[in-house]
Amino acid sequence: MKKRALILSYYFPPSGGSGVQRWMFFSRYLNEFGIEPVVVTVKPEEASYKFLDNTLLDKVSHVKVKRTSTMEPLGLYAKIRGGEKSEHIPQGFAGESNPTFFQKLSRMIRGNVFLPDARKGWNLYAIAEARKIISTSKVDVIISTGPPHSTHLAGMKLKAEFRLPWIADFRDPWTEVYYNKMLYRSSWANERDRKMEKEVLEKCDVVLTVGPGMASSLESKLPFEMRGKVKYIYNGYDEEVFTGIQKLHHPDKFVICHTGILSENQPIDAFLDSMHALLEKIPALRSQVQMQFVGKVSPSILEKAEKVFGQDHLQVTGYVPHSLAVQYMMNADLLLNSFAETADASVLVSGKLMEYLASGNPMLGLGDPNGDAAKLMSGSEQTRIFSRADKAGISGFIEKIYFHKINGQGFAPADFSKYSRKNSTALLASLIDSLI
Repeated sequence: MKKRALILSYYFPPSGGSGVQRWMFFSRYLNEFGIEPVVVTVKPEEASYKFLDNTLLDKVSHVKVKRTSTMEPLGLYAKIRGGEKSEHIPQGFAGESNPTFFQKLSRMIRGNVFLPDARKGWNLYAIAEARKIISTSKVDVIISTGPPHSTHLAGMKLKAEFRLPWIADFRDPWTEVYYNKMLYRSSWANERDRKMEKEVLEKCDVVLTVGPGMASSLESKLPFEMRGKVKYIYNGYDEEVFTGIQKLHHPDKFVICHTGILSENQPIDAFLDSMHALLEKIPALRSQVQMQFVGKVSPSILEKAEKVFGQDHLQVTGYVPHSLAVQYMMNADLLLNSFAETADASVLVSGKLMEYLASGNPMLGLGDPNGDAAKLMSGSEQTRIFSRADKAGISGFIEKIYFHKINGQGFAPADFSKYSRKNSTALLASLIDSLI
């Protein structure tokens, strides 16, 4: 008989964006390892999702999903702002470098009233649905994933009520997440948030996260005797995402591509300055280069990019379905990945990074050259992360990639297959088995 995992995940298809990927794929593959996932999530028509991607529903069509109502202030915020709901759901404050009075007020309310986050109104509905499932069918383990980290409070309540093993999965930091600084929080609110985080960390059976740096950070919040329960499993990449996608060759172009959100706290000035210098140094590059931004990008970044590349050599798509983003990724000659300038950036290993690596294309990263991401890709000569201060290194790397393309030279392929989603799910299944 299969074991059953009850998964509490606010973000789940048809939600799009990066937050949905980790547990969408874990849920997709757990059955292959003898564990049946039952996902409790929110009804998409009531959720505060920034993006919708209905193409993702096919990936979890075989997964048992229970969708509930919710009650949260972000929907009201969007209605007050007017227009399409998704246009006004905050997403990392991209495009809010100079917030209006209304935005500042909403941030202050979010940061001081809705603790730990503005989606905590979903918990009542999630807990009620989870109780029905646990009471009517066998459940072996509870899993909560955040952000929103309020979901862990639901997991904690269910753990106390039903005495089941509980895994709390941290995709991002909780109290140290970068945007907390923008919420005008009081000292009382910060202390309350820390207490909630501490209670979750101490009461769960396993603290799960995305990489060694995050694991170390979470361990430091626990008493020494509890630190052994902190584990990490990389996000990984899905091999099937690349099935049927062929790289489109463009011999007369040099295509640089960034996919995903690019906000004010992910500056690419060092890259733009390096490109400006290279365009002066290599005149032929000016007619060959094509800069693509696939996803939501801060207007101020786009303004700077247009000054460097010119409108004719700049392509901005806005949000696209994940499958199309992967096609852009595959077609690129150089992928750009700008890590956030935040205290936690060096310990985060995103699913996007894994897909970049799996694409086999060269990648330029801007961030910590000694962080977790850099260590992960240290075996590849065509993927590098540079400090933003190292403009000479950035320019030299781009120039090397460019001339390899022009001269028809390749790079020795790096093997990242151990980071596939299936391999990551096998590790999760083993972890679940150890708790039951």
